[in-house]
Amino acid sequence: FLSWVIVSGILLNLFDYDGPLNNLLVSLGMEREIFLGNKTLFLPMLYVSEIWKSAGWSSVIYMAAIAGVSPDIYEAAELDGITRIKKIWYITLPSIAPTIAMMLTLSAGSILNSGFDSIFNLSNPAVQEVSDILDTYIYRITFQTAPDFSFSTAVSLFKAVVNVTILFSVDKFSRHFMGVGIFAGGKK
Repeated sequence: FLSWVIVSGILLNLFDYDGPLNNLLVSLGMEREIFLGNKTLFLPMLYVSEIWKSAGWSSVIYMAAIAGVSPDIYEAAELDGITRIKKIWYITLPSIAPTIAMMLTLSAGSILNSGFDSIFNLSNPAVQEVSDILDTYIYRITFQTAPDFSFSTAVSLFKAVVNVTILFSVDKFSRHFMGVGIFAGGKK
């Protein structure tokens, strides 16, 4: 539930050359590592921090959806001798399918927007080659060099068209395989 500025501050301090993680490595007899300047370590660190940051909000949404499932269904299944795995497979997952479909569609629709905050706050020139995404490229051509507003607008428009295409494709997939979608109800 923290902003990327706070999370990146924590990560920058933790993985700093003189930070606690490097001090632990030195105390274990290993050499210091430049974590945030290492191209091979930057992407896994970015993915793990993204998962760690978004896990809280996602768990709140899914726990709220699971809490909405009637306990009577679980009690009836227990009386019928259904195992815990079968309760998950046949009761919980179908009951929260609309939530899963909505979360999948919303996250897929913003897939090209993902990562700007984390990359903007954590990247540096040493890892720019592996950390550059479309949004940081647009930011760079708009604000860090001689402004080219027409080109950056065209790139942003192209990105928006691709995002909308992905959004509707995943919604159609969700309607076809899960029976629920955001933009149209039921299977078609």
